[in-house]
Amino acid sequence: MALVTEDGTGLSTAESYISVSDADTYHDVRGQEAWSDGTTTEKEAALRKATAYIDGRYGARFTGTKRLGREQALLWPRTGAEDAEGWVLDYDEVPVEIERATAEAALRELADPGSLSPDVEISTSGSVIREKVGPLEVEYSDPATVDRTRPVLQVLDDILAPLLRGLGSGFGTLPVVRA
Repeated sequence: MALVTEDGTGLSTAESYISVSDADTYHDVRGQEAWSDGTTTEKEAALRKATAYIDGRYGARFTGTKRLGREQALLWPRTGAEDAEGWVLDYDEVPVEIERATAEAALRELADPGSLSPDVEISTSGSVIREKVGPLEVEYSDPATVDRTRPVLQVLDDILAPLLRGLGSGFGTLPVVRA
C-alpha cells in the first residue's frame, strides 16, 4: 500500500509527514547512507512508525490545535501554532522541523525495526533490600526491571525545540505569561 503523506490539508488518511522521496533527499545530502539500504516498502513502514512516534512523544507539547480536529489523521497541520520566537506558523502546511524529525526518527527505525515503540516487558519479581545509615533505616523493593525502553532521541529534541511549548526541549518547563 502506497504511503499517504500529509500535504497540509489535514488528510484523514495521512500516514507520514514526509514522503519517501523527500526522506531520500534529506538523508542523501547528510551522508546518511544507512537509509539507502532500505527498500521502498521498508522506508514507508519506518516513516509510518516515525510519524506515530513524533505525534505520541511530542504531540502534547505542540502549540495550537489540529486544523480539522479529529477529522485529520495526524497532529499537523495546526491552527494557532507558533514557534519559540512567536512566529505564527501557516495553518496549511507541515513545518520543516516536523518533516526533518520524521526523517531522522525513520532512519533509526529502519536500522532497528521496532526500536521507536518497543513492547516493554516488566519483571515484577523484586527483592526487599534493607539499608541502614546511622540511625536511619530504609527498606524497599528493587524497582521493576525493564528489558527494553522507549528511546529518547536527542536529535529530535533539538530539531523540534522551536515548535514545542515551554523553553525549547527542556523537560518540566512551562511558558511564562506576565499578567
